[in-house]
Amino acid sequence: MINEHLIFEEKAPYLHITVNRPEDGNKFLDDMLVLLAAKVDEATAQGGLSGIILRGAGTDFSHGREQVIGAEGPPVNAYDARTRFMDRILNVYESFRKFPSPIITVVQGKALGFACALVAGSDVAIASEKATFALPEMLHGTPPTLAISAHTKVAPKTVAHLIFSAKEIDAQHALASGLISQVVSHGELEKTVAGFLEALGKFDQIDIATVKKYIAAAPGLPADIASDLAGYTMATIKSRHSTYK
Repeated sequence: MINEHLIFEEKAPYLHITVNRPEDGNKFLDDMLVLLAAKVDEATAQGGLSGIILRGAGTDFSHGREQVIGAEGPPVNAYDARTRFMDRILNVYESFRKFPSPIITVVQGKALGFACALVAGSDVAIASEKATFALPEMLHGTPPTLAISAHTKVAPKTVAHLIFSAKEIDAQHALASGLISQVVSHGELEKTVAGFLEALGKFDQIDIATVKKYIAAAPGLPADIASDLAGYTMATIKSRHSTYK
């Protein structure tokens, strides 16, 4: 699949993805959703990457999705809506979860709707102090349950505020609620990202994948089970080496 609206650059050990529709707010079209999920799944199958970095060209990360009803017309029933429209979104979220290394989003400006969900579903999100975030779907008569499903790492009251106010929150609010992981001055954004990637690239990729899986699984477990899982996981990973450190 070829799409000039998504740029893919593999610079070992990373895959860089740039959303390239700055004149349209970097809004995702349906074919872009399909391609994004496919490329992340391809990277998972290929292996050998320490992370994927997702950016938007220009001023903003992305203003969300631009849904265009094609020649096939609107959905005729719930099943048709799910398979033709909703699955395209949910498949992107799933591809992010399945990719073994961190998905890193870089947010220089607005991240709205679907784009806010991409930030929430990423493992690390580094944002400029100028970044803002919103889930404005209710203004268009859509309860954003799909986006909510990607916000499991974010404080529920912040998610509710985003949805029911339909207003943008700033980077500091996003940081405090777990939507993003770091806020830096606008001029330091790319330097900070480069430093993060330099550090991450020095780590063993199996260790990286282990940490991502444990972070995803452990918070929902009872403390004793999380502790047991930590011990067994550490023992298994360390058994790859001749000595324990």
